[in-house]
Amino acid sequence: MKKMSLLYLPALSLLCLFLPAKASAQRHESGNTIICESRHHRIQYCPLNEPRSIVVLVEQIGEAPCVRGESWGNDGKGIWVDRGCKARFRVDAPGEGPGWWNSGGGRNPYGRPRSGACFYKNINFTGDYFCRERGANIPQVPLDDEISSIQVFGRASVTIYKDPNFSGPAATTRESVGNLRQWRMPNNPNLNWDNRISSARID
Repeated sequence: MKKMSLLYLPALSLLCLFLPAKASAQRHESGNTIICESRHHRIQYCPLNEPRSIVVLVEQIGEAPCVRGESWGNDGKGIWVDRGCKARFRVDAPGEGPGWWNSGGGRNPYGRPRSGACFYKNINFTGDYFCRERGANIPQVPLDDEISSIQVFGRASVTIYKDPNFSGPAATTRESVGNLRQWRMPNNPNLNWDNRISSARID
């Protein structure tokens, strides 16, 4: 029995050398770039050291199209690729405000708060987004003036401001707003809040 065990261990070690590790087969890093690959047209996550990093698609490598929100995106779990997408992504340091995430169509926003709010680039709570818990202050929205809908959770209330650092015209809501074009600004009824939010408080 002891002799069989001694023969078994080298064979097992040799076998492990030829079995590719799942993460290394689908994620290759070089400097501040990552190659992430969807195998067998299934979703695959490539983790990031800093989830709030800014992720930019640099080069599509495979034949399958890489379209943000459809076959690739990034959220709190890292960069995700799907439907055969294989591409090189640049990972930049986070900016002053929260970074934009995209978890793909049909999936709930990652890290959706029990009490707080999520802000979306598109109407009806779709597209790129970021979420914050109740009590958060956001003096500068990343890529400001790009918010088109707000989803409120729990007992939170959201106060939005037209200018950075909580200045300029403001408005408060305790309910979700699926289309900010329908919410008029208090100082000018001819204008709406669509793509005009630069800072926000969540109370």
